[in-house]
Order: sequence, then C-alpha cells, then structure tokens
Amino acid sequence: MISRTLLLPARPCAPGAADSGRRAAVGRLAALTGVALALNGCAFLFKKPPVEGKPVPERFELEGKIAVRYGDDGYSGTFRWQHAGERDRVELFTPIGTLHARLLREPAGAILETADGKRAEEPDAQTLSLRILGWELPLTELPFWLFTRPAPGAGAADVESGPEGRPVRLSQGQWRVTYRSYFASKAPLLPERLDLEKPGLKVKLIASHWGEPELNP
Repeated sequence: MISRTLLLPARPCAPGAADSGRRAAVGRLAALTGVALALNGCAFLFKKPPVEGKPVPERFELEGKIAVRYGDDGYSGTFRWQHAGERDRVELFTPIGTLHARLLREPAGAILETADGKRAEEPDAQTLSLRILGWELPLTELPFWLFTRPAPGAGAADVESGPEGRPVRLSQGQWRVTYRSYFASKAPLLPERLDLEKPGLKVKLIASHWGEPELNP
C-alpha cells in the first residue's frame, strides 16, 4: 500500500496535512507495536514452568512389569525393586511368577543369582547384569532417572519438558529415558510408564506399586 501511494502523482495539500499524516502513521505504528508486545506478554504468562519431580528419596519400593529387548533376545515379566541408600534388591520374575533372577547391590559390590543356581559377583551391578543376563541394568543411575533427575557423576544431561511442564525425556551419556506417563493421583510426580534406551538395548517399565522397602539403609 505504501509503495503504491508513493507512485501516485503528488497533489497539493493544505498546510499541516503532511504533518497530520505523519502523526497518524506514527500512531498506527505505536498501536501495532503495543499489540505485538501485549501478545508476547500473554504468551509468556501462559507458558507453564517445568514441573518439579520428587526429590530422590532415601528409601522406596517399586513393583511392576518389565520388558527388555537386547539384540535378537528379550525378556518380559514382573519385577520388585527395593532401594535403601546404597543398597538395592531387584527381583525379576517370569510371566507366571517364578523367580528369574535376583540382583543385590551393596557398597562392597553386586551379587546376582539366577533361578538355575548361577551366582556371580562384580564391583557394580551394571557390569554384572550385562555379563550374566546379557543386558545392562543401570542400578546406580536409575533411582535418579526414576524421579526425573540427572544422575550425579554420569556426565552431562539434557531434560526435555512437554506442554504441561512435565519432563518427557532425559538424556545422559549413552542413555535416553522417555517418560510415557505419570500417576495422575500422586504428587509430586511419580512416573507410571518409562523407557530406558541405549544402542542395542531397550527396557520398558510399567510401575504398579510404590511403597516402603523392607531393606535398611
């Protein structure tokens, strides 16, 4: 519109008309600027802040379903995990409820026992689970990831939040944790479904029960 107006032949105008036109143009520009700023302000006001996850508790018990895919192999069943400070007890069961494996982690190291009588020890649970089960269970970092927090000492981390401000993905080292859903009735946030992934491995967890463990710290 402005370019076409400038191409029209000039017309004589009454004294003060040019100034009046300039004042009107400036007024329109100011009004448009004000509207843009107001819209930006509204967008800022309606942007939800990140929702804080629950601080990592010293003790918890978690039960649910688990499905693991590693290479061409897999495992599915249920699990019971008791965490108390630097001690963990993870029991993996078959779909019919029989024991598949039991993993114990203590400050001195980790012990894994299988249903067929195998028993092995390693300094850390992740190395031990990989050697005996064929897949890694990052038991040192998982308590932090479970509560949507980066694990200390595991490298730089990136946390992505969704429209509601809830964490939807956490990446740290080679691992990526995807939070599929949260318990609607629990506050602060407790994940209900989450995936753990790294190259060649995917672990799906579905939580059904949170509680207090029998273990002592």
